[in-house]
Amino acid sequence: MKNSINLAGAYIGIIIGAGFASGQEVLQFFTSFGIYSVLGIVVATVLFAFLGMQVTQLGSTLQTRSHKSIIDHICGRFIGRVVDIIITFFLFGVTVIMIAGSGTIFEEQFGIPSMVGAIVMTVLTIGTLLLNVNKIMSIISAVTPFLFVIMIIISGYSFFTSNLSFNQIISSSSKGTAATGNWLMGSLLYVSYNITARNCHAGRNGRDLQE
Repeated sequence: MKNSINLAGAYIGIIIGAGFASGQEVLQFFTSFGIYSVLGIVVATVLFAFLGMQVTQLGSTLQTRSHKSIIDHICGRFIGRVVDIIITFFLFGVTVIMIAGSGTIFEEQFGIPSMVGAIVMTVLTIGTLLLNVNKIMSIISAVTPFLFVIMIIISGYSFFTSNLSFNQIISSSSKGTAATGNWLMGSLLYVSYNITARNCHAGRNGRDLQE
């Protein structure tokens, strides 16, 4: 039970912490569709839960220690190599973006040069990767409850202090640039964007946590 909770907490933490890190994901894939964004969130939640469970069980069944085994099992060896390259490319891009974002936060919020912030985040990232999988999962799962609390506090504060009416908020959110033409496609694209990299590692970690 403890291992299942750790895995679930880490999975949720990765989706929330990394997937919504810049805020642009929320705006482009959900918020820009106005009231329909609620439906998109529901669809994404169901898909994340279902696909996360399936890939984790697959990793446990195959007793794999690498995401490549899962990819090869699903896509075949040849296409699996191509998919693995694509995943690596996107993971590298996301890492660079998040490090750059950390540097920007240091500069905007604390007046510290962005280069210093980027270096600090890089060192922390490398230090985290030097830990074993179980320790990384435990750390992420422990942080997840704090993410929920912070989101609830910020959401509550924004709701009770905003001077805009509900219709004005919907109208304002609809003016943003959407990632796609409709809310359903936006939800599916967001899930597909996150599910491959996140869940391949979740599948491998599902085996590690069961040992």
